[in-house]
Amino acid sequence: MIILGLDPGLASTGFGLIRFKDNNPTLLKCGYIKTFQKDHISARISQIYADLDSLLKETIPDIIAVEDIFSLVRYPKAGILLGVVLGAIYLIASNNKVELIEITPKEVKNALIGYGNADKYQIKKMIQHSLNINRIDSFHAADALAVALTAYYRMDNTERVI
Repeated sequence: MIILGLDPGLASTGFGLIRFKDNNPTLLKCGYIKTFQKDHISARISQIYADLDSLLKETIPDIIAVEDIFSLVRYPKAGILLGVVLGAIYLIASNNKVELIEITPKEVKNALIGYGNADKYQIKKMIQHSLNINRIDSFHAADALAVALTAYYRMDNTERVI
């Protein structure tokens, strides 16, 4: 099974692909799609869409797991823009006929650290440990990998990989 984890963002959308075989996770690919603030929002969304669509066609994941947005009461415009990014992700999943599941940040933290208020450094360390890799260059990629691992744990697996 291959799970594509996504950490959506307008400036940077993290992605992480993990293959699970016999309860062992293997990193296939991770990184992020960076857009530029000087570009119009339509160009930025188009870039995210095109890059993710290419990634899906290249890797053919079984499931897409996306980090669900949290309430952005103090920053409503940011919430709206993030919703636009999520809309593009939902459209990609639908057009490619790939199941999409949403995972909250708190669920990720609880699944990987056992503590709902864990910080980004703890998550990144656990991802490196779980996937047996020395470093991850981006917090966005680390978050996306964390979402993919959490999606796997959610699937009624009796054995944990960490």
